[in-house]
Amino acid sequence: MIIKIIVIGAVIIAFNLLIQGLGNVFWLRKVARITKNENDITNNKILRILLFSFLLFTLIHTFHSLVWAFCYYIIPETASQFSSLSEAVYFSMVTFTTLGYGDISLTSEWRLLSGLEAINGIMLIGWSTAMMFSLIQNIYKKINDN
Repeated sequence: MIIKIIVIGAVIIAFNLLIQGLGNVFWLRKVARITKNENDITNNKILRILLFSFLLFTLIHTFHSLVWAFCYYIIPETASQFSSLSEAVYFSMVTFTTLGYGDISLTSEWRLLSGLEAINGIMLIGWSTAMMFSLIQNIYKKINDN
């Protein structure tokens, strides 16, 4: 049973990695186009890039949580523990962000799946944090080069 849970978790993690990777490639290409021929990057443009970056990463992480919630909701062993899809979404967001209120938890060995979600969440949020840091560094460099 534990192997089955790990495999299910690995498939969900792989899917979320694909989403994160595609979102990052899309945004990097977009930002590169916006700033490519800019001799004088304006404060307004910098602000828009940073705001849209943050919003995009927030949207991507929300989608990650929804993927986990949907999986919890369709797996018979975990679905029975949620009274509604919205409760599964709530549990997933609390788990993905490692907030972990503890008011809802999975039973038996299926708790391992929520642990895998927490690992997935902290790694993907870390990836987005690194992307934001890199973006800010590149903008700072571009400003100082001009």
